[in-house]
Amino acid sequence: MEKKYLKIEGDAVHLVTERIERTVLLDDFLGEIQKERGFISPILPQGCRMFHQSGTRTTFVVEQNPQVRQLTWRKMDNGDAWKLAFPYVVFLISFSCDAIDTGATRIFYRTSPLGNGDEKLQRSNLCNVYQDGHACTGDMRVSGATLAQKAESFVTEFWKSNFNSDLSDNNFNPAANRFPQVKNLSAWQAESMKNPLFPLGIQWFEAGQLADFLPKGGRS
Repeated sequence: MEKKYLKIEGDAVHLVTERIERTVLLDDFLGEIQKERGFISPILPQGCRMFHQSGTRTTFVVEQNPQVRQLTWRKMDNGDAWKLAFPYVVFLISFSCDAIDTGATRIFYRTSPLGNGDEKLQRSNLCNVYQDGHACTGDMRVSGATLAQKAESFVTEFWKSNFNSDLSDNNFNPAANRFPQVKNLSAWQAESMKNPLFPLGIQWFEAGQLADFLPKGGRS
């Protein structure tokens, strides 16, 4: 296919014949360029095991090792401060452009480290969290200039927030009725002091595969 046009340079006028060897869609062309360059991820937050991107949505899968945490947990048992042991905690922190999408950000447990997107997740026994892992973040405020900094800030602020008995029927009460080690906060704290790794031996309720909670059609 040939195209002809006039090209003016100073006082000269050129008749130019342009030959088009091949035409492809722009998306296909950009895709081939991306393959040649290789995929470069953004700076990842601490503990990030996987990164997933689909369109304007970015999701960081952040995994935290088993540990004893001091939480502020009000209106249950007596007192506010509790030292509680946790298994692996997996955060799926989702962004829409540069803003955290709290409706798609989720929190789960695991009793072993993540391997791939087909790995299964377990429901936490935290109040303020729905069965699908969606967390009620209340008045949490996240800071940071980059996505990684905002993701790290979200995790930090989540653990610093005031837990309460809201949504307890979703996860806390079912786990309390099934597993005596966490039947209440007093028992949970006592077991944590005796054996900080006891959560790794509990068969927490299953939530589904990690891939089920990631946006479709992206890359990871």
